[in-house]
Amino acid sequence: MSSTTSKAASKAPSTSDLLKRSLAHYERMVDISNASSILGWDQEVLMPPGGAEVRARTLAELSRLSQEFAGDKAFARDVRALAKAKDGLKNQERRTVELLERRVKDATAVPPELAAEFAVIKSHALEAWKAARTTNDFGRFAPHLEKVVAMNRKIAAAKAGKKGQPYDALLDIYEPGATMAEIDPVLGELRDLTVPLVEQVRKARTKIDMRPLVGKFDPEQQRAFVKDVVVAMGIDLERGRLDVSTHPFCGGVGPVDVRMTGRFDPQDLRGGLFGAVHEAGHGLYEQGLDPKRARHPLGGAISMSIHESQSRLWENQIARSRSFWKHWLPKLKKRFGAQVKSVDLETMWRAANRLGPSMIRVESDELTYNLHIVLRYELERDLISGDLKVKDVPARWNAAMQARLGLTPKNDSEGCLQDIHWAMGAIGYFPTYSLGNLYSAQIMEAAREALPDLDAQIAKGEMQPLREWLRKEIHRHDRVYTAAEIVKRVTGKPLSADPFRRYITGKVDALYPK
Repeated sequence: MSSTTSKAASKAPSTSDLLKRSLAHYERMVDISNASSILGWDQEVLMPPGGAEVRARTLAELSRLSQEFAGDKAFARDVRALAKAKDGLKNQERRTVELLERRVKDATAVPPELAAEFAVIKSHALEAWKAARTTNDFGRFAPHLEKVVAMNRKIAAAKAGKKGQPYDALLDIYEPGATMAEIDPVLGELRDLTVPLVEQVRKARTKIDMRPLVGKFDPEQQRAFVKDVVVAMGIDLERGRLDVSTHPFCGGVGPVDVRMTGRFDPQDLRGGLFGAVHEAGHGLYEQGLDPKRARHPLGGAISMSIHESQSRLWENQIARSRSFWKHWLPKLKKRFGAQVKSVDLETMWRAANRLGPSMIRVESDELTYNLHIVLRYELERDLISGDLKVKDVPARWNAAMQARLGLTPKNDSEGCLQDIHWAMGAIGYFPTYSLGNLYSAQIMEAAREALPDLDAQIAKGEMQPLREWLRKEIHRHDRVYTAAEIVKRVTGKPLSADPFRRYITGKVDALYPK
C-alpha cells in the first residue's frame, strides 16, 4: 500500500463519526421545521389577516432552507456511506439510517425552489380558504386549489419517478409505505361494512333525545368544561395549550410544546367537547414522545394513522362510553344547570352515541365517518390523476353526499370547504383517518385485556392509567418501529378490520336493534 493510500484511509471518517455528523446536521433541520410549525400555528390562531403576505414569504424561506439542509451534498454523501455500512450497526442505529435515507431521498426529489414556491402557495391558499368558508363561496378558493393540486402533482411526479403512482408518493408522506393498492380494499371493506349498518339505523324506530347535547351552551363554559376533561385525560398544560381556531387541530413542536385548538358552537356541545377530546388524544401522543429524541430521526410520531388511532380512541371509545359519563355528567350539570338538570346516565350515553348521516366530517358519528373519508379520498385521488377538475369539485362532492348519506350541502362551507387539509397542501392525508379507526379499535381491545379494571377507573374519572398504558406501549417508542410493527407488538396481530367490525356492530345493535 502506498503512503498516499495509507493517509487517505486514515482520514476516512469512521461509521461513528459519520453518524455523529449526520445527526448534528439533522438537528438543525428539525429546528427549522419547528420554526415553520409555530408560525403555521400562529397563522391559524393569532395572526391578524394583514400579516398573510409577510407570513407567506417567511414560511417560503424556511421551507427553502429546510429543503436545502435535507438535500445538502455533504449530508447526503454521509448518509449514503452510512447506508453501505448499515449491516454493522445496532438495530436502532440501522433504523436511524433508514429514516435519514428517506429524508435525503425526499429532499433530492423536491428542489428547494419548488418547496419555497409551494410554501407561498399554501400560505395564500389558507387565507383564501378562510375567506371562502366565511362567504360560502368555493369560487374564491378554487384558483388557489388549482395551484395546490398542480404543485402536488409536481412533487408526486418527482417522488414517484417513471414507474411509481403519483398519488402513492403523496400518501407516503403521511403513511410511509402505504399505497393505493393497499388503501382501496381497506376503504372498500369499511364501506361495505358501513352501508348495511346505516340502513339498519334508518329502518330502526329508535328515537334519541338530543337535548343533553343540543340546546344552549355558553362557549366559555364549554371551554372551561373541556379544559377539565383534557387535564383529567393527562394533558400537561405546562407543556401545552388549548385555543380556538376555524378548524380544530393539534400542532406545536413535540413533547414540550403541544398546541391544541377547538371550536365551540353555542347551540351544540358535541363539536366542542368531542373535538377537544380528539385533539387531546393527539396531544397525549405528542407529550408521551421521548423528549431526548425530539431532534433525532427516531423522534416523533410513527405515522398519521397511528396518530389518528390515539385521537379516535379517546374521542369515541372513551368519551362516548357510559363509564366516562358516569363521572362527567354530574360535572356537566354543574356547568350548565337547567339545560341538563334532568338528564340521566342512559339518556346521556344514547345522545353521545346517536348514529345517522351528518354533513360535517368532524362532527359525524363513528358509523358514517368512513364514508366521509372515502369521498375525500376519491376526490383528491382523481384531482391528482386529472380525472377531476377543480371547478367540478362542489358538484361531485354534493352528488356523492346525496348518494351515500342522503344529504345535500346547502352551501359550499357545509360541503367541500369544510376541511382545511387541501388549503394546507395536504393531499394524501385523508386515508390515514380510516386506518386510524382500525388501529384504534384493535389497540383498545388490547388495552382492555391489559387493564381489566379500565371501565371502573374511567367511571371514577381516573383516565391516566390508560394514558400510561398507551405511553408505555406506543408513545415512548417514537419512530423506532413502523406502524405495522407497533400494532403487532401491542396487539400480537397485524392490522385487521375485525376489531372495528365487532365494536361498531355492537354499538349499532345496542342503539338501533333490528
